[in-house]
Amino acid sequence: MIRRLRIIPILLIFLLFLPSVVYSQSDQLERLIQNLNSEYRDLRMSAVWTLGKVKDRRAVEGLIAALNHKDSNVREKAAEALGEVKDPKSVEPLIAILKDKEETIREVAAKALEKITGKDFGQDYDKWQKWWVQNKENIRKDSRTAN
Repeated sequence: MIRRLRIIPILLIFLLFLPSVVYSQSDQLERLIQNLNSEYRDLRMSAVWTLGKVKDRRAVEGLIAALNHKDSNVREKAAEALGEVKDPKSVEPLIAILKDKEETIREVAAKALEKITGKDFGQDYDKWQKWWVQNKENIRKDSRTAN
């Protein structure tokens, strides 16, 4: 009987904190996307890194928005994450950041584009843009049929 009484407070604490610990996968993803704009750099970086690792296409819009973040590290990691997710929706925004002033961001964007498209034009914005204009409809069509 005494043993059962000892377990009751533990169970109560567990039940009290359980809702705050357990979130649906969708809630967790939404929190990560919101954290991309956190005022805390470590939280932003953790969010963008995690979104790249989970490779969930629902994160693409948030990661694309992060390509324009004032923090160059966030832009870099967002480009890297988009390369991991491999969603064709990110091709055009990745091509656009090939004009970023930061060399590292341009390098990461070029690698992400190569992962997504299978093409390698390096950091050459004009070649990527020309290729995209010629191929975007096919890529988008293939993407819709794959989903």
